[in-house]
Amino acid sequence: MTRKANPARRRVLAATAVFAAFSLLPVSSAFAQAAKKPVVALVMKSLANEFFLTMETGAKDYQAHNASKFTLISNGIKDETDTANQIRIVEQMIVSKVDALVIAPADSKALVPVIKKAVDAGIIVVNIDNQLDPDVLKSKDLNVPFVGPDNRKGARLVGDYLAKRLKAGDEVGIIEGVSTT
Repeated sequence: MTRKANPARRRVLAATAVFAAFSLLPVSSAFAQAAKKPVVALVMKSLANEFFLTMETGAKDYQAHNASKFTLISNGIKDETDTANQIRIVEQMIVSKVDALVIAPADSKALVPVIKKAVDAGIIVVNIDNQLDPDVLKSKDLNVPFVGPDNRKGARLVGDYLAKRLKAGDEVGIIEGVSTT
């Protein structure tokens, strides 16, 4: 299914996710005394996809209006199937000791082990756009908040809409995206 979401909605999603990650960061007098702005990493899927470029723009706009509160690092992979490179980016964010990680995973199962490493390293993780596989999260004893669409509900609404409008014998085409998402 092709995404043709409103660009403003994409920016709101990105800003919401960054805000969600930022709001989960601990606030204490010791934290304030350190005078270190928290670092939030946004790791997206394909930067060749307008959807994710718009998401990045929204996150950067939000950060620009809140520059005194946190630093944003944004990154993404070349195409939506480059799972290995996305895992490497997350590992780099762990080594860089970011405070929060907002991720649109390229593979809902393969990213879970590195997300576990991030959580174990004390990094707050927020999952956006493509929900991490609940069974794999459970197997790793992880609870990662998700901000994004309910794709199953959306598909159901599309199916219901089409069922009311199609007649017997009408041709239908189904376009699938990346199967691992």
